[in-house]
Amino acid sequence: MIEIRTLGRTSVAVDGEPLSGEAAWPKSLALLVYMAREPGPDRRDEILGVLWPDRDEKRARRALNQLLYTLRKTSPQLTLESVEDAVDFGREVWLDVEEFERRLEADDPEGAVALYEGPFLADLAVNEPDFDHWADRQRADLQRKFRKAALELAGQAREAGDLDGAVTHCRRLVDSDTLDDEAQHLLIESLYLRGDRVAALRQYDVYRDLLARELEVEPLEHTRQLVERIRSEPQGPEEPAEDEDERRPPPAVDTERAVGARPPTSGRGPLDRRSWLVAGAAAVVAVLAVVFWPWRADGPGGAGDEVVTAEAMRVAVLPFALHGFAGDDEGLSAGVAQLLALNLEEFGSQEIVPHHTVLEIWERDGYVGTLTFSAESLGVLAGHMRATSLVLGDIHASGDELRIVAELVGGRTGAVLAGADVRGPRDSLFDMLDALALSLAENLQTVDDTVQAR
Repeated sequence: MIEIRTLGRTSVAVDGEPLSGEAAWPKSLALLVYMAREPGPDRRDEILGVLWPDRDEKRARRALNQLLYTLRKTSPQLTLESVEDAVDFGREVWLDVEEFERRLEADDPEGAVALYEGPFLADLAVNEPDFDHWADRQRADLQRKFRKAALELAGQAREAGDLDGAVTHCRRLVDSDTLDDEAQHLLIESLYLRGDRVAALRQYDVYRDLLARELEVEPLEHTRQLVERIRSEPQGPEEPAEDEDERRPPPAVDTERAVGARPPTSGRGPLDRRSWLVAGAAAVVAVLAVVFWPWRADGPGGAGDEVVTAEAMRVAVLPFALHGFAGDDEGLSAGVAQLLALNLEEFGSQEIVPHHTVLEIWERDGYVGTLTFSAESLGVLAGHMRATSLVLGDIHASGDELRIVAELVGGRTGAVLAGADVRGPRDSLFDMLDALALSLAENLQTVDDTVQAR
C-alpha cells in the first residue's frame, strides 16, 4: 500500500518504508499528492498546467517524463502506470485527507480531529503559483471542516461538563488558527469556567497582543466584555497550578493562510520529537557531519555584544544562497528557508516570522539574488520583518554532497550569535535540515535563557 500523509508534515511511504532521495524532493511529492487527491487517472496536460505552467508544452512534457522516469527508477514500488495520455497509481493508495473526510461522513468528528495533525501541505514549497492555488483551496476547505468538527466537540464537552475536554479542543482550534475569534473566545471562557482565572486572563492578553501586532485591531466586543466580567470577579484564595500548555507561547501566525504550528507526522508533540532526535543522534551522525558554534555573551558592552531585550525573540529565516548548483535548484533557496523555519517553530520556543511575510519583504526590498549583507542592510531588513534576529545561510553543492551553513545574527548590529554547519548526501536533505534546526533551536534557547537571566 502507498500511504500519503499531507495533514501536518508531508510524507509518502510504500509498504511502511518512507520515500527518500529524489523521490522525496518537493516536486516529486507534489506530483504524488496531486495524483492521489484528484480522482481517477490524471491527464498529463492537467499535471503540466499545475506543476509546470510557465513552460511551453514540449519542455513541460519533457520535465514530467523525466520526473516519472526518476520516480520509477528510484521507487519502482510506486508502480506508476501510463494509461493513454494519463498517469495513475498501479496499486492501492491511502490518503490521510480522504480518511479524514470519511470519518466526518461517518459521523466520527473525534476520529477526524485526531487525524488532523496540521494544515494541508504546510511544509511543501514548490513555488508554482497554480499548484499553490490548488493547495490553498484544499487547505482552506479542510481547515473549515476541521474547525466545524472541533467546535462541535468543544460544545459537546461543555454541555457534558467536561471542561478539560473543552479546553483541549479549543486549544486545537487556536493552534490551527490563532486569529480565530470564536475559538479564542471559547478558550478564554472555558479556562475561566474550569477555574483557571489567571490562565484565562493570560490567554486574552496573548490574543489581544497578537491582534494588535498582526492586524492592528482589538478583540471583538463580546470577548472584551467577557474579560471585564472575569476581571470584576473576586480572585479566589487558590488558583490552579499553571500547566505547561498554558505557559507556552502562541505559534507564529500566517495571516494569509491562517495556519498553525506543524505537528510531526507520527503524532508526537514537539518535546517527544526533540527527545527522539536527540536519542537518535548517533544514527544521524553516521550520515551527517554536524558542527555548531554556540552564542557567547561577551558581557554588557563587550566586543560584538548584541543587546537583546527581554521581549520574546522573533526570528526570520531568510532564503539561502546557493553555490555549485547546475540548473537543478528550482525553488530550493526559498524551500529550504521555509522548511527550516517550520522546524525551528517545532523544536524551539521562539516566535518565527511567517515564511510568506519573509518572501514578500525579501522580494519587495530587492534582496533576491543578494549574497552578502552589510550590518546596516540587515538592520533595515530585520526592522521591516519586525524580527529581533535573522537566520542567514548558504547551500554548497559538490557532486552528490551538500553542505549547509547557517548563522543566527542579531537584527540590530548583524553580530553573529550562533551558527551550524551540516554536511551530507543530497538525499538526506530533510535529515540535514532537522539536525540544523535542532542545533539552532538549542542555541536560540541559550540566547533566550541568558537574556532572561540578565
